[in-house]
Amino acid sequence: MPKTRIGNIEMYYEVHGSGEPLVLVHGLSMDSSTWFNQVPLLSQKYQVVVFDNRGVGQTDAPHEESSTDMMADDTVALLKFLNVDNAHILGVSMGGMIAQIMALKYPELVKSLLLNTTAAQLPAKAKHIVQNWLRMLNENVSLETRIREGFLWVYTDQFFAHDKTVTAAAHLAINHPHPLSTHGFTGQVAALMKHDTRSQISQISVPTLVLSGGDDIFIPIEFSEELAGKIPKAELVVLERGGHNCWLEFPELFNQAVMQFLDRVTSM
Repeated sequence: MPKTRIGNIEMYYEVHGSGEPLVLVHGLSMDSSTWFNQVPLLSQKYQVVVFDNRGVGQTDAPHEESSTDMMADDTVALLKFLNVDNAHILGVSMGGMIAQIMALKYPELVKSLLLNTTAAQLPAKAKHIVQNWLRMLNENVSLETRIREGFLWVYTDQFFAHDKTVTAAAHLAINHPHPLSTHGFTGQVAALMKHDTRSQISQISVPTLVLSGGDDIFIPIEFSEELAGKIPKAELVVLERGGHNCWLEFPELFNQAVMQFLDRVTSM
């Protein structure tokens, strides 16, 4: 499996398809394997780069706090290794925060920005939720209980309507071949807590899609509205269905919005 040395970590990555580069940046505790609903479609038209952020999956998890700034630097170093000098950047949740930093710090690298179920700063309630997840981990609450509790904040009522669906999703997470470490999760939580681009996002100058699930209770729509209101070339799209994990629960709606935006910006 492909890896490359990025600073003090070995980073796992994959490249699919050909065309203009499109980089998918994941959120808290997620790794590249959970883009399975996006990569097959997007790679038909784009060169799709997916990877595991520091702390998760097959990328190293240093025993240190992370930051969205640090993970933005990781991503840019990976793209330089891959000889990518201009790309569309799609980030989900914490990945959207990393993408904001990339657009601010490396504007020449970013062709367009897709900020999905994210914010300029994590909402106060969401901070308490994440801190509780970390507390549960440190108190050795069972993995299945922690997974099922997390589902409550990121999926809609439709997801919970069928017990078999919930159980299957929980078992898939429980049996992940590259389980999340305590120190890896702790490092990523630190990054979430520190992120704050509220005074800077008006400097983002590239075409931007701000995408929100209409039922997102983890990062509610007003935080997407703030991004869309402050980024000069941003447009806001609210999916008619979908919570925080709309890209997993309603991939058809999510993928359609992403492809429509990319089709417009690539034809400019």
